[in-house]
Amino acid sequence: MNFLDKALRGLDGLSLRLVWVGGALLILAAFIVTIDVIMRKLFNLSMAGSDELSGYAFGIATTFSLTYALLHRSNIRVDALYQYLPPWLRAILDIVGTVLLVGFIAYVTWRGVLLVADTWHNQSRSISPLRTPLAIPQTLWIAGLLLCVVTGAAVIATAVISFVKKDYAAVNRIVGVKSLDEQIEEEI
Repeated sequence: MNFLDKALRGLDGLSLRLVWVGGALLILAAFIVTIDVIMRKLFNLSMAGSDELSGYAFGIATTFSLTYALLHRSNIRVDALYQYLPPWLRAILDIVGTVLLVGFIAYVTWRGVLLVADTWHNQSRSISPLRTPLAIPQTLWIAGLLLCVVTGAAVIATAVISFVKKDYAAVNRIVGVKSLDEQIEEEI
């Protein structure tokens, strides 16, 4: 097992933990919103900021799940003709598609880092009654995005190395479209 394989295993373990954290955040947000709705209906009172907190939870959960989705090839693709292409061409398309996906996430991350730096510099706060320092949720969003970019670089490097070795099956296991059998096995 080489360095990249070990790194991907470690990143997979970390991404699984972050998916669980994200899921817990979403459940907590749902609980807070439910309590807020019940309080409004029964007592005509509102917990100020439940919508704001649920928005932060959703954003954090989303970016925390990106790495897991990348490693487990959960992104959606249009693959109508894909199955009829030769393995070497499918491998090239898989690598190019992954480069484009990770490149886009890297661009969003870069712009997000600039936003967090501006938010931090200006000490920006939300305009809600909570007055949340915006750098806190934004930093967590960026952490999830950064982890995805780092993981994406490792995934791309591993796929390119496999392609150079003409191991197209390995490229497919790393960045390719899941077969129907793989999808069924995952569901079972």
